[in-house]
Amino acid sequence: MFSFLSQLMSWFYDIIPSYGVAIILLTVAVRLILFPLTAKQARSMQAMQRIQPEIKKLQAKYKNDRQKLNEEMMKFYKENDINPLSGCLPLLLQLPVFLVLYRVIHGLSKTHNGKPEPAYLSHSSQMYKDIVAAGGKLMSFGMDLAESAKEAWSHSPAKAVPFLVLVALVIFTQYYQQRQMNARNPQGAQNQQAVMMARIFPVVFGFISWQIPAGVVIYFLVSNVWVIGQQAIIFRHPPGTGEMPAKPKDVPKAGGDGNGAKPKAPKPAPKPTTKPASKSSARPQLGQRPTRKGK
Repeated sequence: MFSFLSQLMSWFYDIIPSYGVAIILLTVAVRLILFPLTAKQARSMQAMQRIQPEIKKLQAKYKNDRQKLNEEMMKFYKENDINPLSGCLPLLLQLPVFLVLYRVIHGLSKTHNGKPEPAYLSHSSQMYKDIVAAGGKLMSFGMDLAESAKEAWSHSPAKAVPFLVLVALVIFTQYYQQRQMNARNPQGAQNQQAVMMARIFPVVFGFISWQIPAGVVIYFLVSNVWVIGQQAIIFRHPPGTGEMPAKPKDVPKAGGDGNGAKPKAPKPAPKPTTKPASKSSARPQLGQRPTRKGK
């Protein structure tokens, strides 16, 4: 997997010789491949959030009987065809890929005895040769992606401006991502845990982004933007049957068609449109003998 991702990044660099663009394209490619898994995870989380009011009711009803609560919750999940663990498996399958992706990007800035030695890249690749020729610098977007914001700040605050902008974007996108998820949760405003995560996660990612190479921070930023767009698409199209609680069937009203539809009122009978015979129509036609009453 290390070899595959590094070769893929090197191939992107051959097309567009920019370290930053190569990292962006690699991140997007991996996210695109894993989209079915991440979409399933997001839909599962959305489904679990929507049933939280019903779960709260069960917890309040059986708060003194833990065993009965577990039985009722499992029964509720089964009736609505919801698997509470369905969001964990996609996450576990994605995690190794993202860890490898992180290490591959982080390995670009690796050195040995003070000399640049990018990890995982083929020594015959153009990307490897350019990094070694540049003394280990990964100049892109006006900054050295092998440096961290902390290192750039120690050299010169003015030099650290692009790094600080990158870190600020990571913090903002992480905050927006958490807020976007909580906004879809009917209990989001009352869930103290979700509120704390929305506040803490951006700070944690900002602190990490301050200390790691900017190339990895670009990976964080692109991933956040991707997740925001992905959640917007998924939330626009709610989960289908099997992922959301089943709605109770409509009870047909009296006189209905059995599907809950109201019976249509019968149309009024049309008014007679027959006009009284005109005098001309009462006259016998030419060549016709008049008739007499009684005959």
